[in-house]
Amino acid sequence: MKPGNKKLMLFATFLSLAGCADYGFDPVATISAAPNTVKPLDDASTSRLYLSVVNGLIEQGRYRAALAYLDQYAVQERKTPYFQQLHGEALLGTEQYEKATSAFSDLERTDLEPDGFNGVGRVKAAQGDWAAAVDYFQRAVNVRPSSAEFLNNLGYAQLCVGGEAVPAAEFNLRQAQELDPGSTSIRNNLVIALMMVGKDDQARRLLSGITSSREREEVQAFAATWLKQRMHAGDTAKEEM
Repeated sequence: MKPGNKKLMLFATFLSLAGCADYGFDPVATISAAPNTVKPLDDASTSRLYLSVVNGLIEQGRYRAALAYLDQYAVQERKTPYFQQLHGEALLGTEQYEKATSAFSDLERTDLEPDGFNGVGRVKAAQGDWAAAVDYFQRAVNVRPSSAEFLNNLGYAQLCVGGEAVPAAEFNLRQAQELDPGSTSIRNNLVIALMMVGKDDQARRLLSGITSSREREEVQAFAATWLKQRMHAGDTAKEEM
């Protein structure tokens, strides 16, 4: 995973604040020493290799193992921006939100500053603070406006905020799709945005482009359920006022 490659998708089927994949092998067993016998890192290439192993653990959802290796790394190596990013990802994966926010915030004034903003935005999203998430995702987009990932994250957070933020969400998600036409996450978020602004015909055309009928039905059903839940939440909030 290159820096900044984590994506915020829809909840349930489409939201993946911390992805998990089965690669069929254990990267630690194949290129690293056994636990408690890790050799000192003595050059830049070894350092990069070490962090690539940590990244592999994060991709597999093995966040606690990743934290253990990051702690070992920190004993012997300088904490680079990439280290801080991986540290933030591992902390987010273990729901240590305050520490994750601190790690991502340390990326300010580095080459990975927009990834730091995106990381904090994902922390806020995990905590359900969508207004704050929008703010941080917008900061990430401001620094890296051509990132389909950041635009997708911003658009989805705006959908969750709702109200006047929805038209902006549609615009950002359309832009994200033009930048990354093959992304199913962006497509699914855009379907919801189109349905929220009443452009059902356009949503159906977008759905018709899904070749698998099963996938098409699942996306349509999920979008409808998502909208129903949002409307119910809105009605409940009004009743409590």
